[in-house]
Amino acid sequence: MKGSNLCDLFFQELKKYNATNFKTLLEADLQQDNPVVHKACSSVVTRYFIFIEKHPELSDSEAKLLYFKLKIDLIARYFSEYPVSSTSDLVPFQEEMRRYVQRTKEEMNYGEFNTAV
Repeated sequence: MKGSNLCDLFFQELKKYNATNFKTLLEADLQQDNPVVHKACSSVVTRYFIFIEKHPELSDSEAKLLYFKLKIDLIARYFSEYPVSSTSDLVPFQEEMRRYVQRTKEEMNYGEFNTAV
């Protein structure tokens, strides 16, 4: 499976599992210390391992690719260094998430455009 497709599948399942956490992470101001954001970020790490368990067809290398491509390693580092950690470790995951949302919006708009032509 291609890396971007794998990331998209992860984000789809993350959103489906808990749309509130998904929206929280998407819109969060990561410069602010916020327990709601901490909970949402913590759930990402847990959901990653559930995702890997749910998809046994993924190879070890695909699982590792996803972990590092989505910057889940940085979220894990944030929690391992808490309370002296930097919220800047959470930003790369949020950026990946925002790119996913932008891609899906563009695909929806493209699909609507194609059916109108």
